[in-house]
Amino acid sequence: MTSAQTPSSRDWQARLYAHPLAWLVLLTVAHVVSRVAISPGMKWDESEQILWAQQFALGYGPQPPLYTWIQWAVCQLLGPSVLALALVKHMLIALTYVLAWQAARTLLGPQGAWRVAGALVLMLPFGWHALRDQTHSVLVTAMGFGAWWALLRQIRAPRPANFAWLGLFCGLGMLSKYSFALFLAALLLAAASVPQTRRALLARGWWLAPILALLIFAPHGFWLLSHWHQATAETLQKMDISSQRAWVQGLASLGLAVLSTLGLWLLVVLLSYRGHLWRTDFCRSPDDASARAATGAPDGCAPDWRSWAWPLLGRYLLLVCLALVGMVLFGGVSHFKQRWVLPLLSIAPLALYVWRPALLAPAVGRGYTSAVVCVALAFLVLATVRPWIAGWRGDADELNHPVPVLAAQLTRAGYDGRGVIVGSDHMIAAMLHSRFPQGFALACAEFGPAQADCIRAARECALAAGVGLLLVARSDRAPKGWWDGVFAVLPSVPVHALDLPLDKMPRNTPPLRYEYVWLPAPITP
Repeated sequence: MTSAQTPSSRDWQARLYAHPLAWLVLLTVAHVVSRVAISPGMKWDESEQILWAQQFALGYGPQPPLYTWIQWAVCQLLGPSVLALALVKHMLIALTYVLAWQAARTLLGPQGAWRVAGALVLMLPFGWHALRDQTHSVLVTAMGFGAWWALLRQIRAPRPANFAWLGLFCGLGMLSKYSFALFLAALLLAAASVPQTRRALLARGWWLAPILALLIFAPHGFWLLSHWHQATAETLQKMDISSQRAWVQGLASLGLAVLSTLGLWLLVVLLSYRGHLWRTDFCRSPDDASARAATGAPDGCAPDWRSWAWPLLGRYLLLVCLALVGMVLFGGVSHFKQRWVLPLLSIAPLALYVWRPALLAPAVGRGYTSAVVCVALAFLVLATVRPWIAGWRGDADELNHPVPVLAAQLTRAGYDGRGVIVGSDHMIAAMLHSRFPQGFALACAEFGPAQADCIRAARECALAAGVGLLLVARSDRAPKGWWDGVFAVLPSVPVHALDLPLDKMPRNTPPLRYEYVWLPAPITP
């Protein structure tokens, strides 16, 4: 080893690029430990998964079933617990980083691949909101990077096995989130528009991809045909489709979603690279072997893949943007969320380094790597202190609920842990199910006749199973008149109240009231 190489061997950033998996494992373990330690409470998406994972089904309402299938399998081993939730979530987050690294590694060296994967930390829907409470968006982002990895592998080294990988990720992507169809359409159209990528897509064994994807999606696809309204109604409602063509509101919402998704990453890019963003040359000299290695260039100053990779990535991003704008102008969509655009635009960092390979020259952009590490550690700290921040702000949420104390009080009041649990919202139902895994939990959060029908169905379920019925409402979430809906089905039942102090809140915080009814078996019809 020469003296010129010695400083590089002690460079902490070089060690990051050389051993990304080891650092990723450490970060993932830290997040799992943090989530399990801070609270037994559960947020919105976490609670949905606990309730849905009580049974294996081909469909679970407005979302495809793959995430819940994974959660169901883990819950069979670990029970309906926060640990089971944290393991699935953070393993899928780690998988997303790995697949992003792999996709970038087909074109770039270790440094470039690390920076592409690390960019996800700077995309707030993934780097932060996924830590707080996201599920399907994480999974579909991972499958999107998997599809990119398979496609880029096929273009660089065509072989039938790559089509099998592509079919696998496309099938799993459609089982992750229905918006994957838009991603896939833009990907295939962009690939078909570039001669070299088009030839690779039509190479020997191309049929493996569609056949495998259809076989993977088919079981849920049959369910979807007979549950179309159930699967799409909630998403269409969130998109706020207007017949009045509210395109100004739609474009503003779309712009805000894109800016909030890519804004922090773009800011770090501008501050870290500055003038290098406008350099069109790549190598400082023909002898700069380390710079050529950063992007896989064999000789000279231009990587051998840039002639097709930039048109492919650029046209894909253009098609996605046109499709999103078209949804506003012609589809009447007036509302977008960050997590909807994340899987579509998360490939932008790879496009940046393909557009400007000079950004990966030695000693360029070290501030970018430092920013990624600092933000990742900051998000770990913030995720760990969330319940205390809520206490400081005086704004308690589900992580501040005294779930163990509530469960102990209900046990003391006679609940045997085996009955049907009905919550006024799905979060209190899921939190109690995590303490009483032998029971069956559901939420009757509807209003009016739908609530009465839900309560009636829960009573029939308890009668059929020969178990009791527990109904629980929390004062900070129960719809007004929720108990009136209960009384419509179960008249004259006695309602008991528990006033319990919230966890990790100031001592002068008022207690939260929980109201409950426990009807032991046999229940009078």
